[in-house]
Amino acid sequence: MPSLRRRGREAQEAGGALVVPDLPWALGPLLRDGAAPLVARDVSGERLDVALVLGPGQATVGDAGIPSELIAALAAEGLEVRVVREPEAAGAADADVVLAAGWLAAPAVLTAPGVRARAVLATAAAPVLGELGWATGVNLLGPAWMGGALPGGADAVYAPMPVHRREDLVLVHSEEPFGLLAAAELHARRDDLTFAISGARRDLDLPFEYLTVEPGGEALAHAFASATVALAPPVRGWRPAAVAMLVCGQAVVAPDDAAGRSALGPTAALAAGPLAAADLAEALIADLELRATRARAGFARVAGGWGPTAAALAEAVRALP
Repeated sequence: MPSLRRRGREAQEAGGALVVPDLPWALGPLLRDGAAPLVARDVSGERLDVALVLGPGQATVGDAGIPSELIAALAAEGLEVRVVREPEAAGAADADVVLAAGWLAAPAVLTAPGVRARAVLATAAAPVLGELGWATGVNLLGPAWMGGALPGGADAVYAPMPVHRREDLVLVHSEEPFGLLAAAELHARRDDLTFAISGARRDLDLPFEYLTVEPGGEALAHAFASATVALAPPVRGWRPAAVAMLVCGQAVVAPDDAAGRSALGPTAALAAGPLAAADLAEALIADLELRATRARAGFARVAGGWGPTAAALAEAVRALP
């Protein structure tokens, strides 16, 4: 007869690892009872008590997909944020503003009592069971490509560098098929090009020879400043590679989708697929003036660091109804 295995707290007390499923358990009370009412409170001229609630299984802000540097930059804007883990979400009760670190944390935030205002900091994850309507009308704060209205930012390590830009070097970031297939097509067309791969496994088996970019922001920034053109993955989350490339003055080819158009606009060449991406990359390689124009547009569109994003976020938090 098979033995029964311990689960939950008993397993944890017995030394076993407690696995937290990817499910916001506060969603049950929220669906049953609805969101907790907001409390009218005049906070003009006062220091705001702002709590950021992490989702289930998330130990840090970074685990939620939100740059910790952005939260630190908020302090420079006079907005101190205290972080509350989801199992301790009751600690967010009675705060002036409660922010959810993504939709996984949103149910706990929506059921927190006594708060004046609340919102969700956007992440790449969509609302769980969002089709039930519980996320409708919730204030969403994030960059434009994530459904918000904040300007994009990038880690401070990404900046123009005084390095030689190789006219024959094509950079591919990540293992996304879009970039790899476009690079394979370029390799078939042009035997004079050299390829470098960043943000991917070192032992990736590809039908062309390539250089490997070491991990880490400094190595990436150097690569973004050295290549003639870069094939970027789709725009996702707070730290899209394509945005960091723009800050480094890189000419970018990226997928043509709603997020890419919102984040990059006319600063990048947007392609419907790998073959079109190869065409656009060839055009950029052949046109120094076009690359320079795109680089200037990229500098104007995205500021380095998280300061402008934090300033806009602080203003949005203070303006929450």
